[in-house]
Amino acid sequence: MRNLLWPGLLLMVVSCMSPSTVAPISVPLQYKTMASPGEYPSIGTCAAVSDAQVTDARMDKTLGKRFVEGKSVPAASVTTSSDVAAWARTGVLDALRRAGVATKSPAPVLRISLDQINTTENVLHRAGYEGRLTISGELVSTRGTSCWKNHFDGSAENYGYAGSVENYQETLNHALDRAMIRLLSSPEFKSAACSCS
Repeated sequence: MRNLLWPGLLLMVVSCMSPSTVAPISVPLQYKTMASPGEYPSIGTCAAVSDAQVTDARMDKTLGKRFVEGKSVPAASVTTSSDVAAWARTGVLDALRRAGVATKSPAPVLRISLDQINTTENVLHRAGYEGRLTISGELVSTRGTSCWKNHFDGSAENYGYAGSVENYQETLNHALDRAMIRLLSSPEFKSAACSCS
């Protein structure tokens, strides 16, 4: 009898620790690189841009949803009051610097459009975080003509305490890093960044 009592009590305590609902959360965005230096390509000394312009083109301005695993309760929304385009521009400029792309004039403008940001937080005892970000990039010459354009995405996963602002920031920053690494690794981008004028 005693042998059956302890596992039953442990199961009851563990099940009580699992939340039954989650509340909406607002996440302040703050860029900090999450990718390692070796992940960024080295583009070469010929590549340059005069500026990086970022626009938030998302139709849905929420960042994602949080939900409790195994519960049929409605998901809670994840939002931000931060300037999403300004946050992304900081990451774009950092990625350009790490890849060795010079910022000078005259040179083309790199235009980045944030097309999608989607996070999910799966809460049980702790939480699993997933983030996906889709961007469009375009190089525009000094004459206003498009030299190159393409779409890229980046994703990231994280794990930790439920509702952690730091975990959301790390996940979103890493997804942005990975999208920019894909853009900068594109042979077509490398060629255009050296020849577009």
